[in-house]
Amino acid sequence: MAATLVANLLGDRNLAASAAFAFCNAAEALITAGLLQYYFGRSFRLYRLRSVAGFTAAAVIGAMVSGIGGTIGYKLFHSPTAPILTTWWHWFASDSIGIVAFAPVVIGLAAKMRNPPSRREIAEGIAGLVMLVAMTGIVLSLPHELWNTVAPAALLFPMLWLAACCRAIFAAAGTFIVSLTVVWTTILGIGHFGDTDLPLSGRILQAQAVILVLTLLTLVLAALFAERRRHEEELTRGEARLAHANQVLERERDNKLMSLEAAMGAIAHQMRQPLSVIAMNGQTGQILLERAPPDIDGTKEILAEMLSANIRANGVLDSIRALFRTGIEDHGPLELNGLLGGVLKSLQGELERHRITVRAELASELPNVRGHSGQLQEVIRNLIQNAIDAMEAVSHENRLLCVKTERSGADKIAISVEDSGPGIVPQDLARMFDAFVTTKANGMGLGLAISNMIIARHNGVLTASSDGKKGAMFRVVLPIAHADEAPVAPVPQTMDLAQGEAVAEAG
Repeated sequence: MAATLVANLLGDRNLAASAAFAFCNAAEALITAGLLQYYFGRSFRLYRLRSVAGFTAAAVIGAMVSGIGGTIGYKLFHSPTAPILTTWWHWFASDSIGIVAFAPVVIGLAAKMRNPPSRREIAEGIAGLVMLVAMTGIVLSLPHELWNTVAPAALLFPMLWLAACCRAIFAAAGTFIVSLTVVWTTILGIGHFGDTDLPLSGRILQAQAVILVLTLLTLVLAALFAERRRHEEELTRGEARLAHANQVLERERDNKLMSLEAAMGAIAHQMRQPLSVIAMNGQTGQILLERAPPDIDGTKEILAEMLSANIRANGVLDSIRALFRTGIEDHGPLELNGLLGGVLKSLQGELERHRITVRAELASELPNVRGHSGQLQEVIRNLIQNAIDAMEAVSHENRLLCVKTERSGADKIAISVEDSGPGIVPQDLARMFDAFVTTKANGMGLGLAISNMIIARHNGVLTASSDGKKGAMFRVVLPIAHADEAPVAPVPQTMDLAQGEAVAEAG
């Protein structure tokens, strides 16, 4: 409004007319902006074709409405001789073209202040604008006969460059530069638009047509190229998301396969020992029966050990099945000394065959711990079996297994299994409880990983320590059970022949 008042008062208008025209111009801007806000809101972007079409329509409506007020102002304050429709048309044409040519520059500058372009984009845009200015100067100075052939192509080339390679702000700036040049050359009578062979009304109409066509064409092309770039970026992002989703699915599949492998490995690892006992005792039994006379008493002992190993195999399967369940319904108070004694008794033959001296230091009057009997027995058995395997590397007279139970603080009990083997080097000690990590030639790397998982399920801690030179110690710390819980009987580790016969008859 201030700009309109100053421009009109410097001309031949009076204050009343200037105020009326200022009000009409302000209403025109508000109507155009209000329509855009109503139909587009924050989604309005000059680089979208829908927004360009809506912007053009809003500019036309705003200029049509303000043209009515402007025409009334001319009639009231200047009493023009021209028809009312002609007055309205000139107002509408000049204002609608002015909005389309100039407003995108303001909108683009405001948008770029919030999201500035890169240096590369700025350099390309400035280069395109410089080329456009130079080409515009050349085109406007061409003779009249060349405007039918050379001028359109010469003007379109830099505009196409700006629309295709730069952001919408540079295309809008280019159209504004061309529009301003056309207006001033028309007013000052320079070049093609100042040709006196054409009447003034014809030159004005020609200038308006060039500005309108060039501006709308450039904005539409800029929007189309921008939408294409945006779609390409969205396609690239979609492909990246799809690739990431495929990687996630592959990882999930691999994790499921590893879980299945771990479960099968756990079963194989835990079942190997009792099955080996059954196989070895079966061979021994055959030898005893082939003697003359057959060794009946020895065979009975062998059969009892085989039945015991069979019971232990069933217990292993139950323990593994309970391990992969989420519930803890099989947990209850357990007496650790009895649990440890049962495991040592079941491994007595193995310890004797490897000539290992066992030193048991079991603290008296220990409170119970809460846990699954079969699972904790398998943990202790696995730790002792590992100690037996580790001591294969030392001489018979130096093989010593120390098993100890003791209080650990006020509410925990600790079990330690220590061997006199060669020890564990620090780099192996750091990943001792990882799955599929083993220092044995034929090991699967699951025993300690499963043991660690079992102890964690019991809210306990399993640790390993070694100086890397002599011996290693594994320590299990478990919380004490509540005093009001009834104890759970440990899984039987041995069975005599009479018990086996009773089981067979019951089966």
